Amino acid sequence: MLISNRDITMYEKLKISIKEADEILINVSFIRDSGMRLLMPYLLEAKQNNKIIKILTSDYMQVTEPNALYRLIDLGNVKIFNNLNNISYHPKTYIFIKDNLVEVYIGSSNISYSALMTGVEWNYYFSRDRNDLEIDRIIREFYELYNNSFKISLEWLRKYEKNYRKHDYEKIVDREQTDILKNKIEPIKFQIPALYELSKTRDEGYKKAMIVAGTGLGKTYLAAFDSMNFNKILFVAHRDEILRDAKKTFKTLYGNSKTYGYFNGREKDHDSDIIFASISTLSKEEYLRDDYFIRDYFDYIVIDEFHHSTAKSYLKIINYFKPKFLLGLTATPDRADNGDTYKLCDYNIAYECDFRVGINNGWLVPFEYYGIYDDTDYTEIPWRSGKYDLRALENSLIVQKRLNLVLEKYIKYRKKYALGFCASVNHCKAMNDYFNKNNIKSEMIIGSTHVEKRQEIIEKLKNGYLDIIFTVDVFNEGVDIPCVDTILFLRPTDSYTIFIQQLGRGLRTFTGKEKLRVLDFVGNYKGSQLKPYYLMGNIGDKKEISPIDSNFVLPAGCTATFDFKLIEYFESCKNKRDNLKELLQEEFVRIKEKLNHIPSMMDVYTFSKYPLHIYLQKYSNWYNFLKITNHLNSQQELFSSKAIEFLIFLEKTPMTKSYKIPLFLSIFNNGIKSSISLEEIGKFFKNFYQDKLHNKDFNNKKHMDSEYWNIQQYEKLAKDNPIKFLTAGKKYSDFFDFENNVFYLNPDLYTEILKNNELLKNIIDRLEYRNINYFRRKYMEG
Repeated sequence: MLISNRDITMYEKLKISIKEADEILINVSFIRDSGMRLLMPYLLEAKQNNKIIKILTSDYMQVTEPNALYRLIDLGNVKIFNNLNNISYHPKTYIFIKDNLVEVYIGSSNISYSALMTGVEWNYYFSRDRNDLEIDRIIREFYELYNNSFKISLEWLRKYEKNYRKHDYEKIVDREQTDILKNKIEPIKFQIPALYELSKTRDEGYKKAMIVAGTGLGKTYLAAFDSMNFNKILFVAHRDEILRDAKKTFKTLYGNSKTYGYFNGREKDHDSDIIFASISTLSKEEYLRDDYFIRDYFDYIVIDEFHHSTAKSYLKIINYFKPKFLLGLTATPDRADNGDTYKLCDYNIAYECDFRVGINNGWLVPFEYYGIYDDTDYTEIPWRSGKYDLRALENSLIVQKRLNLVLEKYIKYRKKYALGFCASVNHCKAMNDYFNKNNIKSEMIIGSTHVEKRQEIIEKLKNGYLDIIFTVDVFNEGVDIPCVDTILFLRPTDSYTIFIQQLGRGLRTFTGKEKLRVLDFVGNYKGSQLKPYYLMGNIGDKKEISPIDSNFVLPAGCTATFDFKLIEYFESCKNKRDNLKELLQEEFVRIKEKLNHIPSMMDVYTFSKYPLHIYLQKYSNWYNFLKITNHLNSQQELFSSKAIEFLIFLEKTPMTKSYKIPLFLSIFNNGIKSSISLEEIGKFFKNFYQDKLHNKDFNNKKHMDSEYWNIQQYEKLAKDNPIKFLTAGKKYSDFFDFENNVFYLNPDLYTEILKNNELLKNIIDRLEYRNINYFRRKYMEG
């Protein structure tokens, strides 16, 4: 029987066969999410009925979509063809066994909406007895391939998703999916893996989690889907626009099954099922009381723009309420002006999807970036407390020459809907006035623009009555205009966070929008040499890179064109060896002025826009950085060579596991000890690893049943691993010793620490850094 999707679709036939079979064997070269959505309900039903299901597919040419695999991962027995030689892989075979009858489909249909429903396909269907020689050969060959393939793991799938790049031809095929969604609201894009990871993290016992996802991916819909099994829901945000949009989203999904209300300056609803609260109102002490809300009133709390959560107003809400689950949403968790955002979600990043992953998966539109040379001499503008003097900056940006440049490039490159990001209100007014004088329909939105007026201006842009909106920071967060197809960066920006927030305003998909056009006016301002690095979406080491370098690789479908003078500038920055050192020192001074004291390692780790390990790489160690930059205090200058060596040891000692951390903390935490017994160390280890985050390091065979361990088992762990490593040879004999089940600190070092409390503070600072950095890097970046 030939199945060509004309008289009957492949989908209809497979649906019937899945329902009737006892054993389901599928071998296809690729699986797309559109097809997986069609078959998944029947496969899940088959699993519930304890049917045998084995699915084999491939990552050949990266056609299989990560989302399709996320849907399948809990089905079990799903494998990827172990294609070590990268040979072509093209089978399309579906086998269904019931008793002695075997049904087989062989032909052209992989698992996609088109292949199963609308495409021109030829699939041959036949059924025979299990003992038939051809049937036996087909089943044997399936199992030969299946048994030599590897089972999908969550770790493998996370890596596959991050490296996945959607092919250009797939964008055409993806239009098939719109038919599925016309009458049905269901998770799409990043929401599929994120919902899986959130469910998994709750199963592990976490009550808080952060989702890091690029602007425009649908984080609010994610929160609405994830909260469906909870009763009372609180959504907290800092702008009324965000609250109104969130209410629309939740109502679209929940309909009339829930009641909705606002808690803000004008309304104080505390009876509705879902409450959308303004942070500035709800954080007032008069409302954080039992007569308004008891602490466990809400089952599920969403904190939007979670990178603000270390502000006092957010902390009041987070510390007051005790929900069953708290979800933090952000595109950029690392903020130079905030404390440790990660700590507030128990260092639990459930899922992360930056703009690279979003573009590579086709969830966001690619960008075409134009780096335009701006000859403003920023070296003449005073730099104070980590920023340019605003008045002097304004005067430099609103000169006639620069206004002409911006207008000229806008006219040359513009599309239809534009946003321009300005440095200040005065800059914004100047740009708005100049564009209007030159017959470009323009308006501006600033902090003082009333909410209703903002909406009116945005609607005018959407409806074609405006060409461009100029703004100052208002659009950095929480305000989405999907139609925006042109963005102008008119201000100096050395912050990756702000750069990505503003870029994200135009990356949302919209009918007819193929790409976002970005006009970036780049001069010699501080941090501008990092622009190529920002475009790559990689903020790791902040190394200077030039657009002509072979390792300058953009997300799929993106392009970047730079004026020749800018390329020369980037090349000169790259060749200036100490350029990054200069930036690190400037950043350190900025933090010092902000905190009003010389920053510790943890201060820099928390507040710096550059990772702390870059400081350590560039200056060899932290003590050396302080010494070179003349920031050693009087007590630090008294440190002996042994003390300095010990501090460097704490910074650099390798750790494949975290065992050294609780060992050292047992000596230095809560006061210095000259020695500590193995029994005390065992108790400290037990307490340390009972923490949910620290317990993630108990993940191999030696940790089997660790939740039932007694103190003696923790003692053995400490003795066999860090203690043995640190005391077996002469390498660390200047620091430690171990005799008669007692761990000793070097007497001279102990005496020096007793006499110089600053040394103890420096030791604790390094241990705190090693602890938090170890667990964040190991369990939150994968």
